[in-house]
Amino acid sequence: MQHGDGWTAVEELIPAELRTYLDRFDTLNPLQAAAVPAVLRTDRHLMVVAPTSSGKTLVGEVAALRSIIVERKPAVWLLPARALAAEIAATTARWRQHGITSLELTGETNMSSAHIRRAQLWVATTEKFEALYRRSSLRDHLDSIGCLIIDEVHLVGDAERGATLESLIARLRSGVTSTRIVALSATASNAAELAAWFNAELIRTDWRPTVLTTDVVPFDDGDSKSEYEAEQEGKDRALRRLVAGLDDAGSLLVFCGSKLNVRRTAALLAGIPFHRDDDENVLAETAFAAGVGMHYRDAPQASRALRTFNARQLRMLVATTGLSTGVNTPARVVVIRDLLLGKDTPLEVSQAQQMLGRAGRAGQESHGYGYVLVPRHREAEWRAKLDLGYTVRSQVRGRLADVLLAEILLGSITDRDSAVAWFRGTFAYAQTEKDTDLGEAITFLIEHGLVTDTDGELTVTDIGALTTRLMIDAASAGGLRRAIESPPRPLDADDAERIVLETVVNNVAALRDWPVNPRLYETWADDVNHTYDASAGVFDDEFGPTFALAAALAALRDPSRIGRNLPRGATPAEIRRVIDTLPRYLSWAAALGYLGEGDWAAAVAADLARRLTWWQLTPHPERGTGRLLWFLERLLEPENRRARMPDLYRRARRAGFDTPDRINRSPRGVDVSPDGFDVVAQGRASLDIAPPQGLSVQHHASPVEARLTVLTSTGPYRERVSARPAPGSLDLPRPDVAVHDTELSADVFLFTRDGDIAYQNLITDLPIEDIPEKVDPLELARDLLLSIEPTVETPPTKRRGSAKRGRTLAELLPQSAPDPRLAAVAVALAPRNPDTLTRASTLRLNLSRMFPVESRTTSPGPPCYPATVLTTDPPNAKEFECLFLSLAGNLKMHVGAAMTADGRLVSLLKIRGEWYRATPLAADQSVQKPLDPPSIPPDLTPLPGVEFGDVTRGPAFGWMSEFSPTC
Repeated sequence: MQHGDGWTAVEELIPAELRTYLDRFDTLNPLQAAAVPAVLRTDRHLMVVAPTSSGKTLVGEVAALRSIIVERKPAVWLLPARALAAEIAATTARWRQHGITSLELTGETNMSSAHIRRAQLWVATTEKFEALYRRSSLRDHLDSIGCLIIDEVHLVGDAERGATLESLIARLRSGVTSTRIVALSATASNAAELAAWFNAELIRTDWRPTVLTTDVVPFDDGDSKSEYEAEQEGKDRALRRLVAGLDDAGSLLVFCGSKLNVRRTAALLAGIPFHRDDDENVLAETAFAAGVGMHYRDAPQASRALRTFNARQLRMLVATTGLSTGVNTPARVVVIRDLLLGKDTPLEVSQAQQMLGRAGRAGQESHGYGYVLVPRHREAEWRAKLDLGYTVRSQVRGRLADVLLAEILLGSITDRDSAVAWFRGTFAYAQTEKDTDLGEAITFLIEHGLVTDTDGELTVTDIGALTTRLMIDAASAGGLRRAIESPPRPLDADDAERIVLETVVNNVAALRDWPVNPRLYETWADDVNHTYDASAGVFDDEFGPTFALAAALAALRDPSRIGRNLPRGATPAEIRRVIDTLPRYLSWAAALGYLGEGDWAAAVAADLARRLTWWQLTPHPERGTGRLLWFLERLLEPENRRARMPDLYRRARRAGFDTPDRINRSPRGVDVSPDGFDVVAQGRASLDIAPPQGLSVQHHASPVEARLTVLTSTGPYRERVSARPAPGSLDLPRPDVAVHDTELSADVFLFTRDGDIAYQNLITDLPIEDIPEKVDPLELARDLLLSIEPTVETPPTKRRGSAKRGRTLAELLPQSAPDPRLAAVAVALAPRNPDTLTRASTLRLNLSRMFPVESRTTSPGPPCYPATVLTTDPPNAKEFECLFLSLAGNLKMHVGAAMTADGRLVSLLKIRGEWYRATPLAADQSVQKPLDPPSIPPDLTPLPGVEFGDVTRGPAFGWMSEFSPTC
C-alpha cells in the first residue's frame, strides 16, 4: 500500500486509554497513520515494511499496549541485538509510572520464572526468548502472550539466527495459539512472500521523513605488492576524495568491517600517520582532538565518541557494523568502507541497507547521503544489488537437526509424519514447495542420543532436552558427548582441568570458529597455554580453540594475565567475551553426571562452570570453590546475582567457608526465606561411606534423588556402575579381567539434579575367592590368532612416476591400515580401560614381547598385510612398525608415520593433541622425513615405556578431592 505525505492527529487514530502511554506524540506520520488502524482494528498477523527512521517503533508500541491494556495479555518485543533491546527497553521504561511492568531479557540477563510471569512486557533478543520458550516452567505462561512484536523480521534470512526465528514464527503462524504477530522490517524485496507465509496483512511504504540519496563509489587498487594492502590503499584514496567533496557542516559516519580498519580510517580522517601497532588509546585521543571518534567493542572512550557525535559536537565517527543496528546514530553522510566483515563474512545487502539508513535521520538531518566503496570490477554487481534490495531466503534447511530437536521437545513433532507436516509450515517450504529429506537429520539426532524412536514415536531424551534448552547446537552436543564418554585419564587435577577445557573448545562449533584475529592474540594465547602445559590442537587449522583455552586458563589460574602483556590492538574485553561464553557448555557437560553419561569429567566441569561464571570475584575463586558458588547462587534470585554475589561471596570466604557444607544458617542479604534456605541446604550433595565389608558398601547419600556413580579398579582395569536414585548400599563391581591383585579401589561420585557434586574414594581387600589368576595378554592374543586363517597377501605397489613420499605412503598405507580381523587381538594386547597414553605404551610393550628384537632380523620381502605378519613369519623392522600402527588404528588411535635419515620407519601417535614417537631410536638417530602428517614438531615426545600392569594402585581419581573438598 502506498500513502501520501499527510500527517494525522494522534487522537483521531489512537484511543484515549492508550494515549496516556504515548504522550510524546501529537501527530502520526503517513506510515503510522496507515499501520496503527490495522494494529487496532483486527487480530490478524501484521507485517509493516518501511525505510529506516520512518517511525515503525511507534507501531510496535501500539501493538504492545493493545495487548497489555485492552486485552489484558502480556506482550513480547523481539529484537536481533542487545543494543537494540536496550534502546526499546529504555523507550518503554516510562510506562512503569503508569503501572506497566517490563523486563529486558538478553544474554546478559537472567530471571527467575516467577519474575518473568509477573512482567507485562518482555523486551528480548530472539535467542533469549527462544531459550525461555523451551523452559518447561514457562510453557503455559507463554501460551497466554497476546502479541509478539518482531523487529527486523527479515533476519529470517540470516545465516546464524534465521532458522531460530523462522521456527518460532512457524509455531505461531497457523493461529492455533492466540498470539498475534506484528512484524517490522526496514528491508525485504520479497516482503509479500514473507507476509503471505505467516498469514499476515502487509503494509508497505517507501515514505521516509528525510530524503536519502545513495550511490556506489568504485575504486582501483593501490600500488602495494601485497594484494591486501593494495586494496586498502585504494579504499583510502577513494574515501579521501569523497570526504574532500563533502560539506563541512554535515556529519559523517563511516562503517568498517574490522576494528583494525576502524583505527586505520580514523587516522586517515584525522590526518595523522597510522601503523598497525599504534597504541589505540593514544590514537583515540589524538583522533578525537581532530574531530574524529572511534566506536567498536571495547574501543577507548567509545561511549564518549558516540555521545558527542549524536550531540553534534563531533563531526566524524568511524565504527564497526555493530553500530548499524542502533536507533540513535543519525548522520548526514554514511560511507560503507568494507564489503567484508571480520575475517571472511561477506556484507549482506540487508546490512548495507541498514547502515545506509542511518543517513538523514528524522529530526536530525533533512537530507541523507549514503555511499558504498566497491572494487571497480564489482561496481555493476553492487548497483544491481542495491536496486533489487534484500531477498529473504530461509535458512532452516541448513539447521535442520537443531530446529527439529526443539520442535520435538515442544511437542510440535511427535513422529516422522508430523515432522513432514511441520516442515510444510516453514518458510523454507513456502519458498520452494519442495519437501526435504528429514530422515537424515532425525537419524543424526537418534544416533547421538538426543532423540529416541520407539515404535515410530519420536521423544527427546534427557540429554536432548538439556541440549536444546541451553541452545547448544546438536552437532556440538554430539561431539562433546562422544569425547566425554571416554576422555583420557588425567594425571592430576591440573591435567583434569586441561582435558575438560580442551574437550569443550575442540568440540563446540562456536568456539572453533570464534571470530578473533589470530595475528593480535596468537602470541598471548601461546604464551598462556605454554605456561600451563596446555594444547587445544585437535583442529590445528583453527585458532578459536587455542584462544578460548588460553582465556579460560588465564581466568582460572592468573586473571592478571588477561590485561597484561597484550599486543597493541588486543583488548581484555575480547578475552572476557569468550570466557563468558564457556560456562554454558561446561554446564551442559556437568549435567551429564546426573544423567548417568559422565563421571570425573562431569564433576570437574561443574566446578569449572561456576568458577568461570564468577572468575572476577574477590577473593579469586580457587579450585573447589565451585560448590560454594553454586550454593550462594541459589540463595539469590537470578536477576539479583550479578549485583549481590560479590558481597555475599566475599563475606562467606572471610568467614572461612570454602564449601557450602557448614553453612547451616541463612546469611543476611539473601533472597530466600528461612524455609527456602532449608530447602536449598537440603539439596546439597552429601556422601558418607561406611567401611566396606568385602565388596559390599553401606553409605548415606543425599538428596535421595541424586545419582551415584562408582568406578572400581584393580590395576589398569576398571568397571563402572551408576544408579539413580542413589541406593543405600551397593556391591562394588569387580572388573571382568584383572591382573593378579588383592585389592580393589573405588572412586564414588554423587551428582544432584540441581548441579551439586560430592566425591569419596575407598580401598577394600578382594575376597580370596574373587582374586583371579593372572591373565597373560600374549597367551590371550595367541589364542585369538588361531581363529585367523593364514594368507599370503601382497599389497598393490605405487606406479613409478610418483614422488618418493607418495610411493612410500602408497606402500605403507595398506600394511598399516586397521584390520577388523585383528580388533580382538589389539584389545587383548592393550586393555580397554587405561587412558590412551598408557594403552598405547602397553600395546607397544606387549607387541615387543610377542616379537622380540632378535626375531625381527628377517630380510625384507614383499610387503605383507598385518594379519599375514601375525600368523606367519616374524616381522622385519618395517613390518613390525606397520603392525603396531594397524593394531593402534583398531583401537581408534590417531596414527602417523615418519622416516629416519637412514630409512627406518618410525611410528607416530597423536594423543591429547600432541604427537608422540612410539618407535625407540638410538641416540644418534632422529626423525627427518615426515610421511603422514606432512609436517611434525621438531621435538617429538617419546612414548612412555609403561610396563603392563605397572600402574599406581589405589583410587584412580584421588585428585578429585581438590574439586569437591570435604569439611
